[in-house]
Amino acid sequence: MRSSFDLKHNIGKITPDTKEDLEILKEVIIPGSFVTAKSPRSIKIRREGELIRAKTGRREIILKIQVEKIDLTEKLRLTGKIIEAPEDVEKGYHTIEVEPNKFLKIEKIWKSWEIDRIKAAERKPEPILICILDETEADFYLLKERYKHLIHLDSEASGKRFETKKSEAKQKEYFENIFKILKSKSENIKKIILAGPAFAKDDVQKLIKEREKEFLEKIIIDSTFQTGNLGLQELLKKGLLEKLTKISRVAEENKAVENLLEAIGCSGKAVYGLEKTREAVESGVVSLLLISDEKIREYEEVLDLADRMKVKITVISSKHNAGEKLLGLGGIAGLLF
Repeated sequence: MRSSFDLKHNIGKITPDTKEDLEILKEVIIPGSFVTAKSPRSIKIRREGELIRAKTGRREIILKIQVEKIDLTEKLRLTGKIIEAPEDVEKGYHTIEVEPNKFLKIEKIWKSWEIDRIKAAERKPEPILICILDETEADFYLLKERYKHLIHLDSEASGKRFETKKSEAKQKEYFENIFKILKSKSENIKKIILAGPAFAKDDVQKLIKEREKEFLEKIIIDSTFQTGNLGLQELLKKGLLEKLTKISRVAEENKAVENLLEAIGCSGKAVYGLEKTREAVESGVVSLLLISDEKIREYEEVLDLADRMKVKITVISSKHNAGEKLLGLGGIAGLLF
């Protein structure tokens, strides 16, 4: 997600990057919002002295609608009455289809939790260590905003998998060297990707499990058809960064819900359910408000109150286990001071 805000004029300029970003936009764009974007629309042409709507020749134009209906499937569909458009464009109703990398200008009264939700989606993934390998070679990369090739490692084992005892020993040594490099390069690294064709990545994972089980928590296994730089490009095209960003968000939301459950079970410094949470917010004793994405509009009054009282708000997705737990508690809860 990329965004900038002019709150003096109630304007947000936003470009979603992923499907998850579209889900966030569905939360913050409400009926009555004004949205400006490029969108295909039929134009009017002059025929026999009259202006009629063209049946062909649709072109992409910049137009502004006042949103009345919001739907999300593969794309975010915003339907409403056209407020501004070029003169040769017929007015009436129009649907703007939003997908990743489409720029929008959104005009509405922005709430701080909505801006926080969008800004949180802008965070880039932490540096990632990637190893692309097969039985014969391994390449190590550090991925930040761009990737950097670190090391190339060749196996001295035979090309045939475990053909002889000597080959088997060399293969084991090769996997151990991979593990050593991963260890040496993983300081301040929270996620490590092991990827490649065939079974080498699984063999390294098994070795790590035997040698240092805690280290295994950093490992994510993926598959590519090729090794080296071509294998890395495969991972990037498959949406590796988006996948890791989503994992990071889910981890943060899981931790927030686990902290809530612990507070409910041990210290009692938590409330849940609409009425008790509203009372706690009104009393000024809530430090963190948790709300399910399914309950945002239903409980918007409490959100607005928390917003005015400067309470930190975390929206929890209902699409993972922690989100289901929060829904089981009524979809809204608060951690107390």
